[in-house]
Amino acid sequence: MTARRHQLIKPTIDMKTILLLCLVAVATADQSARIANFQYGIEEDGSYAANYETTNGIKAQEDGISYPGNIPESGNYVRSGSYSYEWEGVTYTVNWTADENGFHPEGDHLPDFSHTREHIGGVEDHL
Repeated sequence: MTARRHQLIKPTIDMKTILLLCLVAVATADQSARIANFQYGIEEDGSYAANYETTNGIKAQEDGISYPGNIPESGNYVRSGSYSYEWEGVTYTVNWTADENGFHPEGDHLPDFSHTREHIGGVEDHL
């Protein structure tokens, strides 16, 4: 059973490692980069939208909305967005969503673990 749990956890660790390495690459790519454009707005309903672009070509945008819960201090944020950056002449783009089920990135350069999530769900029913 321990080996099975290790196999189930490994894809999540790999995804987190990939995301961390991507963010480190972006952060260390050009330390002299500056923010060239930044926009942020909050609406009365609690939704927001933000985007920025840096002098070294990094672009990001996101939006989100808060859904209140039934009791005070509860509820959920649903967010989505994308970011892109260039590394060694190749532009990488990540589209993502984040909600009560976690962070879900998608990109041509990222592995697809959607089938793994379905498999894990089926295995957890038998534990």
